[in-house]
Amino acid sequence: MGTSLRAKLVRTMIATLIVVSTATLLVVAGMNYFAAQKTLKTIEEHLRAGIEDKGSGLVTNQALGLRDLVMDNAFGDVARLVERTVDKDEQLVYGLFLDEQQKPWGFATRQRATRGPDDWKRLNIDVRAEKKPGLQTIYREAPGQNVFEFSMAVVDDKGTALGRLYYGLSDAPLQKALSEAHADSRRALLLTVGLLLLLGTVTIVMGALRSQRSAARITRPVTDLTQAANALASGQRDIRVDIASGDELEILGGAFNHMAAELKDSYERLEHMNRTLEVKVQERTRELANRNRDMRLVLDNVNQGFLTVSTSGVLAQERSAIVDRWFGPCEGESKFVDYIAKADAMYAASFDMGYEAVIDDILPRELCLEQMPARLRHNGCEFRCSYTAIMKGDQFDGLLVVINDVTAELLHTRQEAERREILSMFEALTRDRTGFLSFVDEADNLFKQVRGADLPMQKRLLHTLKGNAALMGFPIVSNLCHQAEDELADRWTPLPAEALTPLEQRWAALNEALKNFLGEKGRDVLELSTKEIEKLEQEIRTNAPTEHVLDRLASWWLEETDRPLKRLGRYATALANQQGKGEIEVEIQPRGVRLTPKAWAGFWTDLVHVVRNAVDHGLETSAERERAGKPGRPKLRFSTAVIGRRLVVEIEDYGRGINWEGVKGVAVKMGLPVATNDDLVRAIFVSGLTTKREVSTVSGRGIGLSAVHQQVRDLGGHIAVITSPGQGTCFRFVFPLPDVGPRFGVHTGEFPSQPDDSPS
Repeated sequence: MGTSLRAKLVRTMIATLIVVSTATLLVVAGMNYFAAQKTLKTIEEHLRAGIEDKGSGLVTNQALGLRDLVMDNAFGDVARLVERTVDKDEQLVYGLFLDEQQKPWGFATRQRATRGPDDWKRLNIDVRAEKKPGLQTIYREAPGQNVFEFSMAVVDDKGTALGRLYYGLSDAPLQKALSEAHADSRRALLLTVGLLLLLGTVTIVMGALRSQRSAARITRPVTDLTQAANALASGQRDIRVDIASGDELEILGGAFNHMAAELKDSYERLEHMNRTLEVKVQERTRELANRNRDMRLVLDNVNQGFLTVSTSGVLAQERSAIVDRWFGPCEGESKFVDYIAKADAMYAASFDMGYEAVIDDILPRELCLEQMPARLRHNGCEFRCSYTAIMKGDQFDGLLVVINDVTAELLHTRQEAERREILSMFEALTRDRTGFLSFVDEADNLFKQVRGADLPMQKRLLHTLKGNAALMGFPIVSNLCHQAEDELADRWTPLPAEALTPLEQRWAALNEALKNFLGEKGRDVLELSTKEIEKLEQEIRTNAPTEHVLDRLASWWLEETDRPLKRLGRYATALANQQGKGEIEVEIQPRGVRLTPKAWAGFWTDLVHVVRNAVDHGLETSAERERAGKPGRPKLRFSTAVIGRRLVVEIEDYGRGINWEGVKGVAVKMGLPVATNDDLVRAIFVSGLTTKREVSTVSGRGIGLSAVHQQVRDLGGHIAVITSPGQGTCFRFVFPLPDVGPRFGVHTGEFPSQPDDSPS
């Protein structure tokens, strides 16, 4: 058995008294010691002051008295004065007078009044003191003892030094007084310590006796409570205690009695409840079994995958049976990430990252759930996943994952999109046969180049294909190009052949549909209006010159610029509506210009980038136009003209104008020159330069204008950019022509050609 509580209390009290007594003894003894040391120091200082006063007075007075004797060369008087002074004062150890040549006129010691002429040197007096004016006092060691040495120069009336007088006072009185003071201090300290020890011993003995009595009063009720608690634990429910200590222990005893009474009542109620518990458990078990059977029936027959994931990521055993059919069985306790990784590793990695963000609860939980992966792919099937947080009060307790097989739905959507794309192709062919076929030929050419192109060229070709596919109404091709651009943006090398396969397969399918629709002679068709045929017939009837008729026939093989300009205008209108710019006004000014379709197909193809930039960067929203005070709708102007031997094509927007400061900032980061306006104009055509912060399906990669610039250079032309803040931007493309006429591939539609003076 361990030490009793009473013994512990007594020991604690005695230990406390010992510590307090010891601390008191140490403090008082320490204070007594430091006070004694201070007193001794004070006594020593007083004694030293008395000795110094005595010595300085003696030397000063005799130095004045010796002045006349030395001046009269009274050697004997000087010697007698020194000897008499030493004999009369027992504290004096020696006396000495040295003249300027350090000859002793008078020298006496306590042992013997007279000595030899050189005996004074045994005193080891520092004769250099003669050179120090006034009274000098030092404490030093003389033969046999320590002395206070006082010296002073003897001077005549004019201040000339005649010699120096020395007296040495013994420190024996000082040491004797200090010894007596030390002895007194020790006796007082010992007496104080003895009294404190006696007092401490008495205090400890009395405290021990008092502690035993107090401990007995405290431990007796505690012992009673302990015995009662043990009895209660052994089953004696009627046990009670009677404590009348008048303190907290009495309150504790009352609480124990109340608790014992409550326990007795509780045991009685519990026994009654136990008698009916078995029946209730059986009823509850049957109810839960019915509910579980119904739930299992639902989970086994539903076509959706329902499963729950705990906060630790563990997949619950209760889940839809179709989940096991889709992704395989899951035996035992397993994490959802490990289970689903066997089906789709990429989805598992994305889920793991997203669920970790949900658990961390740093960002809003709804936002984190929206960022969770929505698609799961396995064995050629596609599944859509949605997530719902399981809450337990205010605490997140798990995640409900709902999985739907959307393979058939996506296939139907894809097939519907493909049908719409083919329908758009037929509509474009019907609306603008020549322009559409030129686009197809140009796209075929681009597809042939894109597979073996280097990285910059591949980016430019894919960007051009994307823009023109959107222009001609091929959304699938445009989206596939955009996906290829996204993948290419994170690479340092061109895309491999397998990455381009889906895009090439879709384009091949469209080409096959077009080929089946056109037949073998579909491309040999020439579109003519009845007005053109009537004009030719009239010219033949009026015997027009053969050259004139041949020019008319040659012009039929040319394409009116009205068609590609309207095509660009329709695309701009659709794009503006898509971007929330509202209905826009499109002005077309072809001025009768006709061009060879094949020669200019690439140029019209690349112009889509200028249109996209004009709508995306240039045109303002309705709210912006209202703030800027611009009336009416946003406007774009497309025009062509032949001036002399120059073809001029213009695309102008009446919008914001180019943000040159933004262009300059990006150009500086790219290391491009920005000193002049021409530098900034050249910068906007550099591949990769864009003022957009985010990439969209329309712009943001900085590739489009670079492709346009390269196309214009290949055709031998140049580009001028005219812009004004808040007024808009005009891109002017100028191409030199060898000559103008139907047989030169450029015609204005008039016979003879009468070119317009200027483009607007």
